[in-house]
Formats: sequence, structure tokens, C-alpha cells
Amino acid sequence: MNSSITKAILAITFLLICTFSTVSAQVLPTTSGVSLFCKGSDLTLPAAPTGENWIVKYSATSTTTPSTGVTLVSGNKIAAADLNTGYYYLSSKSTTPGSCESELQEIPVYVLKPLVVDFIPANFCLESPLAQVGAVTNPEDPTITSLAYQWYTVTGGVETAISGATAKDYTPSAPATVGTKTHRLKVGYVINGNKYCPQWADHDVTVTAKPVKPTITPGTITGTATAVTF
Repeated sequence: MNSSITKAILAITFLLICTFSTVSAQVLPTTSGVSLFCKGSDLTLPAAPTGENWIVKYSATSTTTPSTGVTLVSGNKIAAADLNTGYYYLSSKSTTPGSCESELQEIPVYVLKPLVVDFIPANFCLESPLAQVGAVTNPEDPTITSLAYQWYTVTGGVETAISGATAKDYTPSAPATVGTKTHRLKVGYVINGNKYCPQWADHDVTVTAKPVKPTITPGTITGTATAVTF
């Protein structure tokens, strides 16, 4: 085989191996031992052992030499603004001068982006319920595609789950209840059978009563077929 072709094949193979290694080293929701966080959450570590301090470093991919230091709040907390998907490396060191730093513990972290949830409220007549149509934007797609849905009514700030209303859209059963009631659509990620990071939207839906039957006496009806004499 021509040596230049051989070198080209080896170069491409090396590039593919490096690319695969980089991708596989990134944290996913299914990474072994991963800790999941909703965007906007702090990461709080246990208090450091007496007489010791935590040292935390970060890397976007798995490494044995993390170089990005992380400033802890109150000695054991990574603030939400500083928490990212990736690997955190935890070690401890005694406050005694000249002490050695411990080995690193690798902590994979995945930060879930917030879902965007809304629905179009549809007012309806008591006997003719209309669908309340949900709208959900999933910023984690295609990494996470499974979502959980639940519809609620909300009274005085207290939500009550609507039995069986577990799809993106919801059509009330007939006959419904006359009046205006707040409805809520709540949506969360489903990862390994568990639900995470719900977001929701509230809207008022008004149900009107069926009008009473009109009463019209024959004498009040006029038309062209009037009585005549001939």
C-alpha cells in the first residue's frame, strides 16, 4: 500500500479515536454516579472534616489533572451561577501548615436546562368542553426525550391533580363545572423512571352555563301567512 495512503488512514483513525474519547468523556444524564441538578440550584457538599478544608476543581471532561479552581461559598457550597455540567474534583487538606492534599474524588454533574411550558386556555360551554392545548419546548432534546405531564386545578394556591390528565393536551369531561377556574400544566423530565425539574404554566379557563330554553308565545310570532277572509 502506498505509504502516503497508509499515513492518511492512520491519521483519520487517530482523529476518530480522539473524537470518540472526547465525546464519551462528557457527562450525560445516564453517566454512572451522576448527580442531577436543575438549573439555578446550588451544589452543597457535607461540611469538611474538623480541621480540614475542601478543595474543588472543575473540568468539562474526565481528567486526572483538573486545573480550573472553584470558589466555594461558606466553605462547602458551589453557587448556582458557577454550577455547570461536567466533572468536579473534590479533595481535602488540613489547615495545619505543610499538610498534604488528599487524593481526588471525581463527581460527575449534569445541570438540566429549564423546560419552557405554556398552554392555550380555551373557554367553553358547559356541555361542549374544548381541549386545552399544551406547548412545551424541551432544550435537552435529543439527549432527553421523555417528559411527564400532569394537569391540575388551582384554588387559593393549592393545586389538585386532575385524574388521568397526564398528556400534553387535556380535554375536560362533560359536564364540567360552571365558573372560572385556574388550570395548571406541569411538565418535568423523566430520567431512569424518575421525574425532575418541573416547570408549569397557569391560565384561567371559564365554563359558561347552557342558556335557559327561550319561551315564545304564538301571539308574538309574526309572518306572511296571516288569516284572511274570502
